[in-house]
Amino acid sequence: MPPDNGLTPARLFALIVEGYTAPRQSMARVLAMQPDERARLLMVCIGVAVGAMGFALFGERNPAAGQGSPVLGYLVTVLAGLLQYYGFAWLIGLGSAVFGGKGETEDNRTLVAWWALVTAPLPVVMMASLQSVQSPFAAITLVGSGILSVVLLAAYITQTHHFASTGRVCGAIMMMVMIFSFILSSILPMPAPV
Repeated sequence: MPPDNGLTPARLFALIVEGYTAPRQSMARVLAMQPDERARLLMVCIGVAVGAMGFALFGERNPAAGQGSPVLGYLVTVLAGLLQYYGFAWLIGLGSAVFGGKGETEDNRTLVAWWALVTAPLPVVMMASLQSVQSPFAAITLVGSGILSVVLLAAYITQTHHFASTGRVCGAIMMMVMIFSFILSSILPMPAPV
């Protein structure tokens, strides 16, 4: 890895690769850089742009839609990405504090921004997999991408909040998702059979 004298494109690429191969180590490096809000927003925007590119390449095409709809769709995507950034950072901070996490608010934002940047290609892979749903390889890729995203998030949370085990954090995330899904399914009405 090059010396710490700035974030060149080559070094950023090496950090992103390390985000997959040694996620906790990469999170420690990014936290040590102490990125400011502008740098974090840049990470989020790059992640949103890569995701939007995946939707543009592999998303559903509707020729009947008006010309303004793609621009509006991309604007909504950017706003949703920013909302996810702030909301998800807040939720991670709240959940981690309950379990004794030691990270600060700024650390949570750095964690979410880094996760958004590193995992940006995964939605593109998922969209491509949805193009051939009947293929067993596509189904494995789709599920694998989702699992990888959660495991990376758990590793980043573990490093940021000084937890002992990525596996336990991953289990806690899955438990919270199941509880949230159960509560949501009990509140929302079931669709009537057609």
